[in-house]
Amino acid sequence: MDYLRPGICFNCFNNVLCMKSFTQHYVLQRITACILLALVPWFLWKLFFLKDLAHLEIIKNIGNLYSALLLFIMLISGFYHGYLGIQTICIDYIPSQRSRVSIVFMVGAMFSILSVFGIFSLIQLVTA
Repeated sequence: MDYLRPGICFNCFNNVLCMKSFTQHYVLQRITACILLALVPWFLWKLFFLKDLAHLEIIKNIGNLYSALLLFIMLISGFYHGYLGIQTICIDYIPSQRSRVSIVFMVGAMFSILSVFGIFSLIQLVTA
């Protein structure tokens, strides 16, 4: 049984192939891409705007609730989008199921750890 392969739904009767899992994966990938398409230009504009400010002014500007919320959404959607993309690449190009499961697990753990560090950093900026 291939638990990490999109397109296989184990909720169906007799493990019948269905499009539920693949469609959900596809839709989530596109939703996170749209979110990033909106937030990355905002983030780059923000960085360009903040390049001439002093350190404390930058922390105050990024630490306000509006900016921190947008950065949080960008951080979570960026890491999740990256995880979905790497999972798809592993499923498509790694023939061994054991290696595939190991790599997808390690990548998921790495993205989770980086997300937690990013969230703690944002919390420190907001509470500073």
